[in-house]
Amino acid sequence: MQAIRLVGTKDMEHDEWLEWRRSGIGGSDVAAICGLSRYKSALEVYLDKIGEIPPIADNPKMKAGRILEPVVADWFEEETGIRVQKQNYIFQHKDHPCMLANIDRWVPGENAGLEIKNTGEYSRNHWFDGNTEVIPTEYQLQANHYMAVTGADKWYVAVLIGGWDFQWRVIERDENLINSLITIEENFWNDHVIARALPEVKAQDTNLMNYMFPRSASTSVNISEVYYDLVNRLLVTKTALKQAEEDHEDVKNKVKQLMGENELAIWKDEKLCSWKTNARGSRVFKILGGN
Repeated sequence: MQAIRLVGTKDMEHDEWLEWRRSGIGGSDVAAICGLSRYKSALEVYLDKIGEIPPIADNPKMKAGRILEPVVADWFEEETGIRVQKQNYIFQHKDHPCMLANIDRWVPGENAGLEIKNTGEYSRNHWFDGNTEVIPTEYQLQANHYMAVTGADKWYVAVLIGGWDFQWRVIERDENLINSLITIEENFWNDHVIARALPEVKAQDTNLMNYMFPRSASTSVNISEVYYDLVNRLLVTKTALKQAEEDHEDVKNKVKQLMGENELAIWKDEKLCSWKTNARGSRVFKILGGN
């Protein structure tokens, strides 16, 4: 491994560990700053790094991940015959200090690492395309970030789906992707975190906007003509949204007519939608098929 051992974590308090994480970009941050995360945005990463938002409160899902991590690691060893070692360090890239890595396990003798995941049955389709095994984009980026920091040649990913289905994948080192990640991460760190400049706000930042600006003031702001395109998009998308909502309601009613008194509609042997009577006596329409 070619990474710098920045700090030992074996007896480190959780709050101190969080502070060290704020000193650089970790593997779980990468997809967000690339705009490819399902879970968080570049703005959330930025606010976390400058200490403007509290860390995510511990929850049962996070606790389950911690408890099951050694179980999944042992399962991986048993399934593959590959021995892994826990690493109690935060690692740092030797040439790009803003790039950090908290890796789950190291694979001695292979110049490789292991990332461990625990997910619900609802996420099974993230790991399969039909019968073909796939790897979620977030984890491909995370693994290549770790390979950039450690100099590893490949990274294993082990996942426990629904508490019983163990799966594992291999991600080979991608030099072109790694070079792109180095550029993206350094630019984000220097242009936003160091410069204290907000990254672009996205659709998933609604809650963060409410957090950053919780109260209104009885004042107004004049928006410059520089933002003509932004204002125009606001008005155009409002009209398009209204039309889309009307079109959606039109199609729903046509499907309801086809369903009549039936609770379920089947399309190509799969549940398409339901229209069930609830406890209050009202029928509730839900689309079950599709994405």
